[in-house]
Amino acid sequence: MAECTDLSISPSEAPLVAIALGSNLGEPLRQLRSAVQVLAQTLGIDVLACSPWYRTVPVGPPQPDYWNGCLIARTQLSPWALLKTLQAIEMQFGRQRQEHWGARTLDLDLLLYGDRVINTAELTLPHPRLVERPFVLVPLAAIAPHWRHPVLGETIQTLRQRVGDKGIIAVLSDDVGETTFATAADRPRPELP
Repeated sequence: MAECTDLSISPSEAPLVAIALGSNLGEPLRQLRSAVQVLAQTLGIDVLACSPWYRTVPVGPPQPDYWNGCLIARTQLSPWALLKTLQAIEMQFGRQRQEHWGARTLDLDLLLYGDRVINTAELTLPHPRLVERPFVLVPLAAIAPHWRHPVLGETIQTLRQRVGDKGIIAVLSDDVGETTFATAADRPRPELP
């Protein structure tokens, strides 16, 4: 894989998207890996890279630690169709929306859709809390450090450095199959094609 240094999109190419994945109920790592497989097998989605998995401190009510990661994909789906697809996959994994920021079997958040800026009742892009969440920025910076936030113009790596690694407990690399206590800054970045 080549390093993800240029995330510009030509009009003839399918847009690049960034998706955050999280889970803290059931078997989180198995569910996250399975969700990546489901996304990769979904018509109109071509998964290009997936970050390592990070164990993170939960935000919200008392609950188990989360496992979080991010992936980069190309999509033929519109932003709204992609959002509905992500929500359908969450439901497939038993997601129930009972408590705001509560525990969940699977959480899939659309973070970025190329350089699109959207603000509707149904969808806001870039994700409105992207810039304040280490549990999203740390894994996203591991696979797309040079992607520029379409509103702020800053790279994901710059945003990650600003929020730090607070709440990031451990990283699990699917390549290694073991947990290593580290942060994204300590690990080599996977490269995109």
